[in-house]
Amino acid sequence: MSRKNGFYFVFLLCSFAQVTCEEFELENTEALVECVQCVQLWRSASAKEGKVCTSGASTCRGNACFMRQCKHCPVYQYMSGCVNFTPWQLADLELNRQTSELRMRRVGAVLLCEDTFNQTTCVCNRRDKCNSIHSRLPFATYSEGLFKGVVNFDTIIAAIDPRYLEVMSGYHFRFLASSSSSSFSSSTSLLLYAFSIIVLFSFLSH
Repeated sequence: MSRKNGFYFVFLLCSFAQVTCEEFELENTEALVECVQCVQLWRSASAKEGKVCTSGASTCRGNACFMRQCKHCPVYQYMSGCVNFTPWQLADLELNRQTSELRMRRVGAVLLCEDTFNQTTCVCNRRDKCNSIHSRLPFATYSEGLFKGVVNFDTIIAAIDPRYLEVMSGYHFRFLASSSSSSFSSSTSLLLYAFSIIVLFSFLSH
């Protein structure tokens, strides 16, 4: 399928789903936009990093921009760059949007966002540098799963900063281990409490 036919398919998808293309935060066009491309570290990290998200950050071009704000990430605070959606990815993204839980929407939303426990990721393409950390654009935020099966932002970020996957993999491992440990501790406490109740009840019954 050609790119032109692909974007036409996205338009038909919007029509059959009884939503207008204006309600979809992304423009279904082949036009490229300029995006801010940077990796911002927490203040405790090295201040000599060159890829910081200042007004003079480097840029790239794609048919959409993305940004990711970390909530509990070690080292990494904010990442942004460009992405090139195929017509089929845009169609899948629109389907995901229709089936995901809408958590918040501002009037005139132009940022399409997914909010998870650890991070918020947004895409946009209605103007150049729409992913600038200094922009305050209206947004629509959906639950986890919005970008599932559509685009892997971890891979895109790793192309900007090769250390990203290694650092985040170690973090996820430690987080899961900590969660498992906490869960085990809670379960053990409940079992001990239940056992104490049984022993006490048996003692009183005698």
